[in-house]
Amino acid sequence: SSGDWSDYPGSRRRTTSTNHATGRSNYGGTRRSNNANNNDNQKGNPIGNWIQNRAREIRARHRNRQRDQVGGAVGTEAKAIKNLQVNAKDFKYPEEGFITPVEHSLLYAMIEFPENYPESVIRNEIEDEDFTQYLYVKEKETKRGEATSYEDDGSDNDVQTQPNNNDSQTATQQSEEEQPVSYGQLSALLALSAAKNPSTASPEKSSSTTEAESDDQTLSVGETLCRKLLRTITRYADANSLDRNHEIREFLDPIERRCAVRNEKAALQQLLPAYAGYTLSLVTGNPLPLLLGAAALTGPDPMMEENSNVHGFRGLG
Repeated sequence: SSGDWSDYPGSRRRTTSTNHATGRSNYGGTRRSNNANNNDNQKGNPIGNWIQNRAREIRARHRNRQRDQVGGAVGTEAKAIKNLQVNAKDFKYPEEGFITPVEHSLLYAMIEFPENYPESVIRNEIEDEDFTQYLYVKEKETKRGEATSYEDDGSDNDVQTQPNNNDSQTATQQSEEEQPVSYGQLSALLALSAAKNPSTASPEKSSSTTEAESDDQTLSVGETLCRKLLRTITRYADANSLDRNHEIREFLDPIERRCAVRNEKAALQQLLPAYAGYTLSLVTGNPLPLLLGAAALTGPDPMMEENSNVHGFRGLG
């Protein structure tokens, strides 16, 4: 009709639809929903992300703690450092430490893992080893500085440094004196041999062995090591006018104390199953736990070889 202005050219007719009836446009609705989904995927589950981050922090902290304990060492070096720390505590190593740590030697590895080496090879390594190098302790770090003298020469530079003759004389006297020593490493090595090696030598027959070598093969690894260490200690005692018996006791006493501690721990490990089985039998009325615990008491003594070794060391000393 003539009154319908929307039919004229150039007029903008507004069409209504179901989408516009609500006053909202669906234009771009799919894009917004996709963006929202992408943001959710990037953010993830907040609780899950927190758990993952927490797990990463714990693993990183654990790695850093292990790295600090062994100084970043791995493999055999880390094992040697751990052995050194244990021996330093059990055998009272000097705080300064030793010049040559025995835990880093090939002989220490041979004695610690005797299943990897024939006994004849270990005995030959013992005979070739110079155990004197494991006696010497590091010197304490002291500041041997220069003495300061004050002279009034009329200039601004009144402070002059001069070498202290007393310090140089003291250093010369200390170099001439005997270096500090300790039997701690030798005791630790022999105690390790007592714990790791059998008290009797395994038979090794060979047509090329001489009579002297045959006699040496009758000695166990622990006996061979003990004899060599005793010779080292007695030579040091004689060279420094020391009492042999006192030095030998100082060398063997820590081994016997360590063996006594290990005996107590082994006895406790055997008694605990018996006590636990007895308690469980009383609670349940079932005698089977008691019988199983009693079987632990009748088992073989795990310290028999070590006790036999240590007793033999005292006889050799």
